[in-house]
Amino acid sequence: MKIAIAGTGYVGLSNAILLAQYNEVVAVDIIQEKVDMINNKKSPIVDKEIEQYLATKELNLVATTDAYKAYSDAEYVIISTPTDYDTEQNYFNTRSVEAVIANVLSINPDATMVIKSTVPVGYTEKVREMFNTDNIPHTCLQAHPVAGSFLTLLLPRYV
Repeated sequence: MKIAIAGTGYVGLSNAILLAQYNEVVAVDIIQEKVDMINNKKSPIVDKEIEQYLATKELNLVATTDAYKAYSDAEYVIISTPTDYDTEQNYFNTRSVEAVIANVLSINPDATMVIKSTVPVGYTEKVREMFNTDNIPHTCLQAHPVAGSFLTLLLPRYV
């Protein structure tokens, strides 16, 4: 199974490493330096376990800045892009998530997208309507070995 991960911060990279142990994973980021580090088995973030896994584990993981390469034949796209919170305006900046959704829909409209970015309550329903798609389930991603795959989608009560 091919899984694309949008964003290689802590959430995206840790999920990419976990999933790449049992699946083909393509991580996409807009920062070439981070992509190069990941492809050279170096972590762009300081984290002992991530550094260790990249350096020593056999992972089916490649990083790229090419969104088409990442999304074109992915079954799942995990969106883990930044959503900075403005405390003065009580507002999440979700533009990066929406940009990924638009990009995925233009490249691979059949891919299932899972939002791992921090978003406000009700956001999933909002973007499902905004983009007129059912390919964004009301889900939370949890890693759990099931039938040879490490991808299990759990349905939370409040999304």
